[in-house]
Amino acid sequence: MSTATSGGARVLSRIAPYLGVIALGGFALLLPQAQLSGQVMSLATGAVIYSIAAAGLGFLWGQSGQLTLAHSSVFGIGAYAAAVGAKHFGLDFVTAFPWSIGLSLVAGALIALPSLRTSGHYFVILTFAVGEVITVIEMRLESITGGVNGITALPGAQTLFGLRIGGRTDYYLVVVGFAVVVFLILLALIRSRWGILLRGMRENEDLSRSLGVNVALHRLIAFALAGAVAGLAGHLYMYFVKSIAPESFTSHLSIIFLLVVLLGGKTFLLGPIIGSVVYVFVPEFLGLSPVRSQIAFGVILVIMILLAPGGLMSLPGRAMARLRARKKTA
Repeated sequence: MSTATSGGARVLSRIAPYLGVIALGGFALLLPQAQLSGQVMSLATGAVIYSIAAAGLGFLWGQSGQLTLAHSSVFGIGAYAAAVGAKHFGLDFVTAFPWSIGLSLVAGALIALPSLRTSGHYFVILTFAVGEVITVIEMRLESITGGVNGITALPGAQTLFGLRIGGRTDYYLVVVGFAVVVFLILLALIRSRWGILLRGMRENEDLSRSLGVNVALHRLIAFALAGAVAGLAGHLYMYFVKSIAPESFTSHLSIIFLLVVLLGGKTFLLGPIIGSVVYVFVPEFLGLSPVRSQIAFGVILVIMILLAPGGLMSLPGRAMARLRARKKTA
């Protein structure tokens, strides 16, 4: 093989994942051309928003090995920042964006602080408690957050950088556009030296420290990044539903994000997309009630943990590995 050919192959291998994300985003952008019903488009929009939020959790858990059950609360902070900005300060879709992302980024970093002294199951339980405290605070700040009733009758997204957002389909396209950007950024981080460093911390924290890695700092940055992604998703969610309340961001939603990540595969960048599509569309197409869908996903989760702990994204690789093993023994 010539040097030029091998060099071209290396370049292609480097950009192929990015091209895959762009191609998937392009396919999603073409979905409205299928003349789908408004209900399906709403479900698709919700699935994409969930996939963005879950991608932040998937990055944190899959790359650094840190699991949090306060992710829904950070998601809610992004949503509340947008809602409060719109209701009390007259901010629109674009001008509220820095507040949603910034406050969620700070919240994510603050949630990481206990992880500097605790780890494992103790830290997960602690994040659960932090999430519950945030929910109580949202209920008590009635003059700002609307208390238990939340904030209703909020405006939708009107424009984005001068472009008019005309309705449900336009907003879906906006959400997909943001999703593509988020997944490309996360992909670049995963393939960067920092991503390698995070995975090294995940595999052996003590060894990383002995090599001079500032584990605490990098963990804080990872949590802050996951918080920013959750805040972005929360911002998009608020302008999608146009009404929010504390009960929408309880630990139950964190469990949903966790389920979405597990369904797709926590070590796969596109896992949250697969998990979100399955979580949102399967109960709808099967006509399952909320209770039955929870039971069904509980059973599916147990099966996934036992038979495919790597998630749905791991199944093609497992199948190929078995096929190669059979060919060798044949």
